[in-house]
Amino acid sequence: MDAISVEAALKMMEQALPLPGFENVPVQECAGRVAAADIVSPIDQPPFARSPLDGFAFRSEDVRGAHPERPARLQQVGYAPAGCKETFAVGPGQCVRIMTGGRIPADCDAVIGIEDASYADTSECDGAAAVLIYKEIGHHRNYVFAGEDFAKGDVLCRAGERIDAALAGCLAAAGFAAVPARRRPRVAILATGSEIAAPGSPLGCGKIYDSNSVYLQNRLRELGFDADAAVCADDPAQLKDLLSRRFGSFDLIITTGGVSVGDADHMPVVLADLGAKVLFHGVSLKPGSPLMLAEKDETRILCLSGNPYAAAATFELFARPLLAALSADPSLRMEEAEGVLADPFPKGSAAARYLRARLKDGLLYVPQGHSSGQLLSMAGCNCLAELPAGPGPHPAGELLNVYLI
Repeated sequence: MDAISVEAALKMMEQALPLPGFENVPVQECAGRVAAADIVSPIDQPPFARSPLDGFAFRSEDVRGAHPERPARLQQVGYAPAGCKETFAVGPGQCVRIMTGGRIPADCDAVIGIEDASYADTSECDGAAAVLIYKEIGHHRNYVFAGEDFAKGDVLCRAGERIDAALAGCLAAAGFAAVPARRRPRVAILATGSEIAAPGSPLGCGKIYDSNSVYLQNRLRELGFDADAAVCADDPAQLKDLLSRRFGSFDLIITTGGVSVGDADHMPVVLADLGAKVLFHGVSLKPGSPLMLAEKDETRILCLSGNPYAAAATFELFARPLLAALSADPSLRMEEAEGVLADPFPKGSAAARYLRARLKDGLLYVPQGHSSGQLLSMAGCNCLAELPAGPGPHPAGELLNVYLI
């Protein structure tokens, strides 16, 4: 199967249909999820007129003309702390002591802060205490209306909208314990290679510690996904067993290694033996050109290179748009920008090359260490810079397309 272009591979990723169905997600965990339906508030928020500060509630006409030399004198007839169920009838010349969040009595149309009032007799703070108001305040001043944030019947969240923390707070304020969200892809990671050892275990001769599955699992977690992870030796029987047990249980399997043309690259043959349909094998880019996409039993299998940076770069370029399509969440796609090479890059490439880089103030800083097996130089980078195919070197000042990580 001939290699396809980056554009053709991306089109296949983006055309994946969103996963069917939805799940009710606790409101405490819904940030980052995509709403599966319009969510309509069943109540006003706040549900009643409330005070935004500590002070006194009264009729604004009763304090007209009040000032420090000639304060208005009102009679306190109640106390309304936050959460108070009691209602108060407040007549002319009367007031209620009220706390922030307290319900404003129906007869009152204004609240004044405690700093602009005092008790006539500081030893008398309860019952029918006389209260001096030192400032005139107008109709509906310091008055939070019922439904001021949102009203009953307002659409808080549209189907397909990504819920953020502020919206999650509004959904909670509307009384929702859980909300319908699009189903998230179930993701499995399978790192292949007989040389792989688990971090923390003794490192035998010829072995390397597994970084690919650790990178991918952490990267997926940063994007909001949980992932099962396993390691497989270069053994066709073991690989076939591990893959077959994941088909149908996961929506996406991401593998690393075993996908090229070496003696131990068993992935293409094993997938064919399992009846998977290969959509493409090989993409014209560097690094990670052996990239392969297959599908079996509603499960997609995205096979990445075993070289750590190649796996990381192709995950960003191809797994993210695939996850975005399956999740119906466009925010998972990388944003595009432009940047100018701060320093010359010495190498050319027969295919488009994607460089790890740091974009700052429009300049692209490419770290030392460009091998597809080097991962440390990616630490601290915030983008992939697309170096067009062609001979090198590429001069400082060259304008490149950039994909933000």
